[in-house]
Amino acid sequence: MNNGSQSHTAACVREKQPSLISVIIPVFNVAPYLREALDSVVQQTYPHLEILIVDDGSTDGSGEICDEYRSDVRAQVIHQENRGLSGARNAGLDRAGGEYIAFLDPDDAWHPDFILKLLENMENVDVAVCQYEVHRQKLDTKGQIQPAAKKGFYSRKEALRALAEGTINVSVWNKLYRKELWKEIRFPEGHNYEDIDTTYRIFDLCRRIYFLDEPLYLYRKRRGSITQTGSRKNMEDRNLACRHLEAFMETHTPEIFSERHLKIVRQSRLSGMMTFYAKGYVDAAEARAACEGVDQRDCGFRIRTACRIIRFCPGLLKILYPVYRPFRILVWKVFGR
Repeated sequence: MNNGSQSHTAACVREKQPSLISVIIPVFNVAPYLREALDSVVQQTYPHLEILIVDDGSTDGSGEICDEYRSDVRAQVIHQENRGLSGARNAGLDRAGGEYIAFLDPDDAWHPDFILKLLENMENVDVAVCQYEVHRQKLDTKGQIQPAAKKGFYSRKEALRALAEGTINVSVWNKLYRKELWKEIRFPEGHNYEDIDTTYRIFDLCRRIYFLDEPLYLYRKRRGSITQTGSRKNMEDRNLACRHLEAFMETHTPEIFSERHLKIVRQSRLSGMMTFYAKGYVDAAEARAACEGVDQRDCGFRIRTACRIIRFCPGLLKILYPVYRPFRILVWKVFGR
């Protein structure tokens, strides 16, 4: 689309639906990446934004960078004591006055048309979802595009199934939401992997969801981020969030989910346990117990192999894992999958 037609489209959207979009950006010690994230918001082609920047007790100068953006009349900066990612997002939700809600993580960025293109598809829709592009450190290179859902409209049941299958991702940040969905829902404070524990509850309130097959969100996969940092707490939080999702699915089977969907989610939890074991945050007994709790007959080759190693020679997995991860990354770069 050329610049002229983009400007015309933006003008049409504003004329038909001049809605205020509340953008929530939780910030904690991300100074090297923060300006890139905030610039991608203030430079959106859809300008009617309420930009809520929540400095969650940063100690690396991120708070001062947040204050630089007060010069934009649309921006509000909230400084608070550290409450974690969930607490920062919740603080933004408590202040949000827009008709729609969008989230941006402070080490990522948006395509200039992120808001415009999602908003174009919000008529009779509760959540609009776009693809995202995975980058390692720098966002100005070509990355892997995810997730793999088909473009179009999804009913509540279809969207929940896609979430279970992984064809729509659980992350909250590549989506635009009607604000009323968040009236009674907040992120679980004190726990990581909060998206797993939240997105299915939002989808369960939806009548219809739209998926746009364009990578409008730039996701930075970097060392030091919550999901890339191994710890005993992260393992426990991920396990807890997955258990909550499984319990929800079990109460809605077979109404919404099939046994296949349950197997997919259980296998995902098992895969996470194998990773945490290989990194030294789970002992062999816990890893074996996790393997025994999942039917491995329908698991992929990687998980079945990991379970066999855990059972007969657990130390070997810790040796193989550092080799396996770079190999997978190489496959992604060469074959795109």
